[in-house]
Amino acid sequence: MRHALALLLLAAGCATPSAPSTAARRVAKGPWPEVPAVEMPTGDTSIPISLLRDVADALLERPGAKVCDPVTQRPIMGLSTEYCSTIYVAGDRDSLSWRVTEPSQGTHNSCRPSFAVEDDDHPASRVWVVGYIHNHVCGAPPSSLDLAAWPTDAFDAYVAMAEVRLIPGNGQPGNPAPAAYKNTGIELASAIVAERQDGTRVYLRYFPTGEVQQWSNARAGWVTLGSCAPRQLDSRNRARPPQCSPEPLQLLRE
Repeated sequence: MRHALALLLLAAGCATPSAPSTAARRVAKGPWPEVPAVEMPTGDTSIPISLLRDVADALLERPGAKVCDPVTQRPIMGLSTEYCSTIYVAGDRDSLSWRVTEPSQGTHNSCRPSFAVEDDDHPASRVWVVGYIHNHVCGAPPSSLDLAAWPTDAFDAYVAMAEVRLIPGNGQPGNPAPAAYKNTGIELASAIVAERQDGTRVYLRYFPTGEVQQWSNARAGWVTLGSCAPRQLDSRNRARPPQCSPEPLQLLRE
């Protein structure tokens, strides 16, 4: 069914992005030399676990990327640090690879991804931004800020969540080409990597529908945890937890 939806979107051209936002105009450089490209096919139409593992190996070694208060299980201002890398695919229908950009440094609880990429090996017409990946220092699920940024500026998450998983266009004026490997559309998604105090790692990815998945080593596959939508800031301009079903969203413990 997922592949059928992807092909339907390819035919209908539903991935045309809206006018670029301020974030979209910031250009990230790729690929990140510390993370090797993952060549198609990967057995998945969205962010593959092999890419997330490679990103985690590099990203979680950055200063502050794993710093978490052991008592409160919350980030520590001034010490904990989130980093964002843009996830994209580059190439053509017969030779496509998953890549990430150099990470940008954020604060203890947020970072700003770029939704435009300049790749060293491919022109803009052969680059498709899929979403972004960042670390959560305390291994928390996606926040309202994460979901609101998700995954590009193609739609406003506060207005309506997409009913199907979207396929990215490459941003070409007038007629953006959809991202596809052979006859399979590439689905938009963003991701989170984290390391718990016991050294185990958490890999999450989330879709335009709000669906949140976690990689299970025990099952050797992705497990759907539920669906979440962002909440508006409270009266004091503070972020509120997303609205999830089931509530609260529970991560796997393996």
